[in-house]
Amino acid sequence: MDHHTTKKAKISGRLSADEMGVAVHQLEDIMANILGWLCVEEIMQKRRVCKKWKEAVKKTIVPLGEFSVNSMKKYNAMRVMTEAMPNLQQITLSGLGYRSRHKYNDGEDPYNPEAARTVHYATHDIEIISNFSNLRELRIFSRFYLNGSYPFLFNSFQQLQILRIDCYSLKWDLEMLSGFPLLKDLDCCNNGRLTGYINSLRVLKDTLEKVKIYRSYCPDVEGNFMDLADFPNLAELDLSGTGVS
Repeated sequence: MDHHTTKKAKISGRLSADEMGVAVHQLEDIMANILGWLCVEEIMQKRRVCKKWKEAVKKTIVPLGEFSVNSMKKYNAMRVMTEAMPNLQQITLSGLGYRSRHKYNDGEDPYNPEAARTVHYATHDIEIISNFSNLRELRIFSRFYLNGSYPFLFNSFQQLQILRIDCYSLKWDLEMLSGFPLLKDLDCCNNGRLTGYINSLRVLKDTLEKVKIYRSYCPDVEGNFMDLADFPNLAELDLSGTGVS
């Protein structure tokens, strides 16, 4: 379409199919920016208005806020959100309800006593959260609800800045933190199955500001305290739950 034709179309008040597609796309982007000022629940409600609003919700960068998966109702909401609103930035994983007999699927090499205790529980896929690729903050507050090793937790969130883990039965190694190149805040307690050498954190030397591995003793976390001596931004350090010398 040449300049004369485009000008004529605008004068006549009509847009070509291509121009209309661009206009709709821009409208969705504008709507997504506006929705970004709302809370999680309000944004999800707006997807029911019409198809254009549904697409806008899918593009919305959800503001940082508390979204905690602590019941089957919240788990089912999260499952919908992985497709309908994938740009979530913060999530907390807890249990699926007190005495609910529901659990997340066991990972690799689970803690056997807990796996045996919950063998008849209904299991639910936790890997669906890997769809939230823009996560900035991940909190895992569930002593046994995540049982075993889940590699996807450490290689799906390139934008993650805050990681807080309070989960005895989660099996992981400090080397896995290399999957979080922007990590600033690492807060771990009651991580009895954590392993690794403290010098593994050197890949995050320029980003880490806070490192806490405490409360539950982790003798399989080893190394020399001085391996962290030249971290330029490190402001808080607690290794009281480790075997670091």
